[in-house]
Amino acid sequence: MQIMLQTNELAKQYGNFKALNKVSLTLKQGDIYGLVGRNGAGKTTFFKCVMGLAKATSGTIAISGEMSNLNAARRQMGFMINPSFFPNLNPKQNFEYLCRVKGIREKGHVERLLKLVGLDGVKKPFKAFSLGMKQRLGIAGALLGSPRIVVLDEPINGLDPQGIIDIRNIIKSVHEQTDTTFIISSHILSELDLVATQFGFIEHGVLLKEITHHDLHEETKKSLVIETNDGANAQIALRAIGIENVLVNGTRLTLESHLDKSNEIARVLITGGFEVYDLHRKETTLEDYFMKLIGGSQSA
Repeated sequence: MQIMLQTNELAKQYGNFKALNKVSLTLKQGDIYGLVGRNGAGKTTFFKCVMGLAKATSGTIAISGEMSNLNAARRQMGFMINPSFFPNLNPKQNFEYLCRVKGIREKGHVERLLKLVGLDGVKKPFKAFSLGMKQRLGIAGALLGSPRIVVLDEPINGLDPQGIIDIRNIIKSVHEQTDTTFIISSHILSELDLVATQFGFIEHGVLLKEITHHDLHEETKKSLVIETNDGANAQIALRAIGIENVLVNGTRLTLESHLDKSNEIARVLITGGFEVYDLHRKETTLEDYFMKLIGGSQSA
């Protein structure tokens, strides 16, 4: 699978402050890469360096394997960082102007993009847009010219639940129809989990870990939690039927395997004379995983 974007020990320093600290990130064709980090973790700085809006202090950037002529390579990228358009123009007028500037002549391209984000036929100017409308127009702008890589910086920040759903559906639709490669930053991990195929976790400018969606969920897999009147003896009863690795904390049992045997486990305990007060599955949230990874306790 082709590598669309790769950075090697990318660093950006402002005086003594390291906004990026040797970030080595790999984005493959067709990925929806979720770059996860708290506000101020370095996500926007990373994007600005990749897009040429800020000059990296050190390290390298390769776009589709191209390192020597990055300005040309960046033409295959679209991005949304703080959407900004002519305030007195409506969506179609804004895009028609941008098409002239970029030399885009594809017939019906503007109408197709505006329809995709639900803004076709909107006549009011950009300055009268709600935040959700601005974000949707920003995504359409990032897709202008059908780029191979699309960068979206905090596309759902500040949106209400319906606005978040709208943005999620737009990203999914574009990806399914065109196999466009996305890299999306957010501090809302639960929402990225619904669209991303790959994750990168960044904190204080350091990329702590890259992991696929599948492997991430393996690391946050479910456990079976049982509340009973006698945890120690209940553990012995379960070992008798081949269920090992049962964690005991007073009256609570926790199993990270044999989750498909909850009925059998309940039957063995009840017939063995134990009181079973509760039995349920529990999954570590992705937010918990992230906070454990960065070693913090504050909200992400």
